[in-house]
Amino acid sequence: MTDPKPKLVIVYGTGTNNTRAVAEGIEGGARDEGVDTVLLNVADISKEEIVAEITGAEGVAIGSPTYNRKPIPAIVTLAEMLKDVDMEGKVCATFGAYGHSGEAPKTLKRVLKDCNMKQMEVLRILGKPSGSTLDECREYGAEIARNMLEK
Repeated sequence: MTDPKPKLVIVYGTGTNNTRAVAEGIEGGARDEGVDTVLLNVADISKEEIVAEITGAEGVAIGSPTYNRKPIPAIVTLAEMLKDVDMEGKVCATFGAYGHSGEAPKTLKRVLKDCNMKQMEVLRILGKPSGSTLDECREYGAEIARNMLEK
């Protein structure tokens, strides 16, 4: 019997679908490296269900567009909820698409610092990813997966 593949949960919020496109690129890169993925839009499922999904995973990537220089409220609430869960040792990545300033991924990384996860550098994409920026999203997903597989 083979060992089960590690699981990466990719959660995102989006307004214009740019952050969704980043999340989909990350998912493709992670799958190419051999991890299972779950892609969740924070608007489509309860935060409690998302937390349960993350609890059973070896890695989590959380993405938000930057809105008024901050992540969207639903993603901030989710990040705050994760502080009450044992997240130690999981690989954690934050990402987002932006049109002007792009602070959301860095803010999320700070919020999640107390969760004792292995934090990666953030991914920030201006606008909707395509061409080389979509490749950057895929490579980020692959890097997340490699970090998960090293554990």
